[in-house]
Formats: sequence, C-alpha cells, structure tokens
Amino acid sequence: MYGQPLLHVVLDRPAIAGNIGACARLVAASGAALHVCGATLGPSDRELWRAGLDYWVHARVHFHRSLARCLALLAPAPFVVEVGAARAPWDAALPQGCVVVLGPENGSVDDTVLAPARVDDRVLTLPMVAGRSLNLAQVAAVVVFEAMRQQRG
Repeated sequence: MYGQPLLHVVLDRPAIAGNIGACARLVAASGAALHVCGATLGPSDRELWRAGLDYWVHARVHFHRSLARCLALLAPAPFVVEVGAARAPWDAALPQGCVVVLGPENGSVDDTVLAPARVDDRVLTLPMVAGRSLNLAQVAAVVVFEAMRQQRG
C-alpha cells in the first residue's frame, strides 16, 4: 500500500454509494488510489461505509471538494473516460501513477477537463453494444486491470 499507486482513479461527482464502495474495494485489491470529487456522499455517510465493507482500511481513498482541486494536486492533464471516444484503455499507455477521470453516473466530465483531453488524445472509452452501458465501478475495474496488465508486462 506504500509508494506510488498503480494509478489514480478519480470519480467526478459520483452519486451512488455502491459505486464508490465498489471502487474502494477495487483500489484496495489492486494497489490503485481512489479520489472522490464533489460527491454528495462523504466519509461519514453510513450507506457509503456499508458499500465498502471492511476494505476501507486497506484502500487509498481521498475526498476532494471538486474535480478542479483534485487535478490541481494530482495532474493537470489526466485521461478521461467518456462514452463514444475512439480509443480504448488498451490503446493507450497507462503508466504507474497516471490519473484517470470517470464522470458521474448521469452525465459527463466538465468540459474544462474534457476539452483539453480531447485535444491531447487522452479520452478513452469502452467499446459496447449500442444502447447499453456499464456501471461506473465496472468501467473503473476495466481501466484498473488494463493498467495492471500493461505495467506487469
């Protein structure tokens, strides 16, 4: 759990306690770090703690007031996962400690973060059957384990 994390998973305005809890379990199991930005659920929320089970003590989880504040601390140029982009996570190099932002369950990452990522070809997507989507925690898991695959060779 010490040293640089596998990668930084950043959730922008997540609203579902189960997704945050599942992501906490994911980072505890993978060596990644989780950053929860602008959530209406916080570290004292009972439903959130239940969703993370007993993994909280093993997970690197940080709560930030906003995505902008989080990225000012981590990286000004993160990868962004967005529906409909051209590149999949396995088409990008995901080095140790890189930052990957996932938008809220019901929307998109703010354009002040998304637009520069588009210009720099740092927008990623998971290819899916039209009209279907994955849960936020499932998308995070795919990205985390792809980074793990790349980093372990």
